[in-house]
Amino acid sequence: MSGFMLSVQDLVVTYNRHSDGPVLKNVNFQIASEEKVVIVGPNGSGKSTLLKAILGLAPIESGSVKVFGTDVKGVRGDVRVSTNLAEVYRLAYVKAKDVVKIFAELKGGNPDSAFKMFYDFELGQILNKRIHELSTGQQKMFGNILAVSFSPKLVLLDEPFDNVDEGRRRRFIEVLRQLPAEMVVITHEFNLLQRLSDWGLYFMIEGRLWGKFSASLLDRLYITRGEASGSLAVMETSLGKLSVTLDHGDIAVRTATNLNALLEQV
Repeated sequence: MSGFMLSVQDLVVTYNRHSDGPVLKNVNFQIASEEKVVIVGPNGSGKSTLLKAILGLAPIESGSVKVFGTDVKGVRGDVRVSTNLAEVYRLAYVKAKDVVKIFAELKGGNPDSAFKMFYDFELGQILNKRIHELSTGQQKMFGNILAVSFSPKLVLLDEPFDNVDEGRRRRFIEVLRQLPAEMVVITHEFNLLQRLSDWGLYFMIEGRLWGKFSASLLDRLYITRGEASGSLAVMETSLGKLSVTLDHGDIAVRTATNLNALLEQV
């Protein structure tokens, strides 16, 4: 798997062996240099757990995750990896601006560059507040901005547009598009994919990952019940087999706002 910045092989994650089973089931995917991908799936499908596994924050039962060629179990303090996961930034009972300074020092960056982005997004006022005092949308943007600051090489974003207003969504998407880094964005919203047409696209359903497709094909993708001839992929789900088809099928992906809505229609 040399040459891949991120390599996930046969990944199984189980939080509780006495539960209903693994949260992630034999997940495989790789990301090459400066490749960007978006993973779409319903809530509870395992998307956030995948990011946590890549960060070494989820219990890997079997399989492997390698970041820059090194098994994640042996990675400590690699400042090239960044995320917007809230638990990463709740370090101490300090003001938001102090959290920025801490991460700037850890990553050898200049906090002023991050402060400028906060003001560019009209969020300068949150810097003098503590993280828990911020609204849900402000907390999300706080994590988003820190995730893309200080020259990261691999950016992992968990639902970066939740509770974020449309104007900031559009501007942050442009930041992501221009950032020279590998990137994994997970979301449940389809309407964002039109703006990420040159990205790779995966579907995650019930702990399994399907793809890679191209987000540029979004308007041509359909979900079809059963195993359709000539399908791009056949997904095994609790609803039975579902095929991803091109230019024809039961339900056009573009007609749904999210994967939950799409699966309800199939």
